[in-house]
Amino acid sequence: MKHLIIEILTKAQFSKGFIEYIKTNFPEDYTPLIDQPYQYEFPGNPLEDMSIKERLLLLVYELIHLKAFFDRKNIPNHFFYDSIHDLSFRIERYNTTYGEYGLSARDALWLRFMYKGEMFDLGSLRFQKFHFSYTEIERQEYDYMPLSDEMKKRFPEGEPIINVHIMKDADLSPAKLDESFELADKFFTTYFPEHKYTAFTCRTWMLYPPTQEILPPDSNIIAFANRFEIIATNKNSKQALDRIYETSNMEEIEKMEKISSLAEVAFKNLDKLGVAAGVIDREKT
Repeated sequence: MKHLIIEILTKAQFSKGFIEYIKTNFPEDYTPLIDQPYQYEFPGNPLEDMSIKERLLLLVYELIHLKAFFDRKNIPNHFFYDSIHDLSFRIERYNTTYGEYGLSARDALWLRFMYKGEMFDLGSLRFQKFHFSYTEIERQEYDYMPLSDEMKKRFPEGEPIINVHIMKDADLSPAKLDESFELADKFFTTYFPEHKYTAFTCRTWMLYPPTQEILPPDSNIIAFANRFEIIATNKNSKQALDRIYETSNMEEIEKMEKISSLAEVAFKNLDKLGVAAGVIDREKT
């Protein structure tokens, strides 16, 4: 079992430091504390009450079962190794922040999509097999983004869709985006033919129309946004600040050096930041 885990981590190019950590700290006779942890809903999932180390070891162990899922679906190995990158990213981020390898309860919540075999890294983008959800689009409080009756009629609750997620430092050049969307269509129609999706959807600060006004005309963000039809907006800037500056604390943002042109122009135009939801009809992909 342990050698299988190390083989997976190595082929997926997890950091050498983390692989050495697993070689040293993962027990040869490991017995999981929870069987199939993602059979339980959040909040209340037992993963939330585990220690940092217990949660990390269990979710590393669960990679064996996730690999078996890919094998049963006859999905080529390179898709599996690419699609568990998010686990490595979160482990390394935790180590950078706290000085030890681990996974937070919040990370465990987010990773449920990966472990359920619903989210895949395909080229420059991450795609999630999903069903249209008013709750997910509209949300609550500062994040509230109401959908019109027209849009609700056009996209019924539960409509099969593909959610698009943007990874940190993703290459958003038009050629790479074309490649990702084409790859996604082929991937889902081949390995999940029962999921007859009708649209790609995305909910991100990059789609917020006023943000396009402060970016250069040749911006890859504008090119990405132009692919989508906007269906809802919210002028709250929290997500944009978190993505651009890795914090939404304005006192911290004011003090930090604006080392990129995006960070500089966004700070000068805070009123142009927000978040939006958009769709791309499948036949237009």
